[in-house]
Amino acid sequence: MHVDEIRKVAKARPFKTFEIRVENGEKYFITHPENIFITNQIVVTRDEQGESILITPESISTIRLVEEAQKVNAES
Repeated sequence: MHVDEIRKVAKARPFKTFEIRVENGEKYFITHPENIFITNQIVVTRDEQGESILITPESISTIRLVEEAQKVNAES
């Protein structure tokens, strides 16, 4: 995924919680704009235990607002 797409969601105002899903199926919820750091080579966030998670933009398969992700999960 291109970093500009990630930045667009992360910088949207008002901010809305979103989910990052990576190729291996793991997902990370971004609940606040200060919980994500984006460069051209890496996306940094934290997991539920507070551990830093480093993600390459290429490994991100989808980004969804939480309300959209919940609809998709409910339909599955």
